[in-house]
Amino acid sequence: MAFQAVKAQTAKGTINNLLAAMGVKVDEAVGSAISALLHTDSHVVAGVLESSVAIQELERTLDQTVFSALEGCYLEAAEIKRLTSAVAIGKDLSRLGKLAANLGRKVSEVGRHHEHEDFSRLQPLAIAVSHLCRQTLRSLVRLDPVLARNAAHGGASVDAYRDYVLRGLSRPESQARDEQDLHLIFASRCLEQLADNAIHLAENLVIFLEGQDERDDSQSMAS
Repeated sequence: MAFQAVKAQTAKGTINNLLAAMGVKVDEAVGSAISALLHTDSHVVAGVLESSVAIQELERTLDQTVFSALEGCYLEAAEIKRLTSAVAIGKDLSRLGKLAANLGRKVSEVGRHHEHEDFSRLQPLAIAVSHLCRQTLRSLVRLDPVLARNAAHGGASVDAYRDYVLRGLSRPESQARDEQDLHLIFASRCLEQLADNAIHLAENLVIFLEGQDERDDSQSMAS
C-alpha cells in the first residue's frame, strides 16, 4: 500500500504540472488570438496554431498519465473523481485552444481579403473575454479555488458587451457594410464561445481544486 500511495502522489504531481503547462499554453493562444483580432494582425496567427498543436499533445500526455494512474493501483472514490475531473479539465483546455485557433484563422482569412477590416467595435467584448479567460487559467496555474469560483460567475460583463455589439449591428448605418458585419458577428461568436468554455472550465476547476483540498485535509488528519 505504501508503494501505491507514493505512485498515486507522483501521478497527482504530474497531472497538476501537465494541467498548469496546458493552462499557460492556452493563455498564450487566447491572448494572441484576441490581440490579432483587435489589431487585424495575421502575423501572430502562426504562433496561435503552434500553441494549439502543443496543447493537443499535452492533452494526450495527460490522458495517458490518468489512465496509468487508474490502471496501476487501487484508488479511493474521491481520488477517482479527481482524476476524472482532471480529464474533463484537459478537454476544456483543449477546446479553448481550438477556439483560439479558429479565431486566429478567421483573422488571417479576413486579412488576406480585407486589409483594413475594422474590429474595434469588439474591443470591450474582447477585453472582457480576455480577462475572464486569464482569471480562469490563472486559477488553474495557481491551484486557487477562490479565483476559480470568481471566474465561474464572471459571465455577466461578457453578456453585456455582446449585447452592445449586436445592438450596433442592428443600426441603419451598418447596412452598407454587410460583409464586415458578418465578420463582426462571426468574431463576436468566437469570443462568446471562448467565454462560455472558460466558465465551464472554471466550474470544473472548482470541483477539482476543492476535492483536492478535501483530500489533502483528510490525509493530514489521518497522519
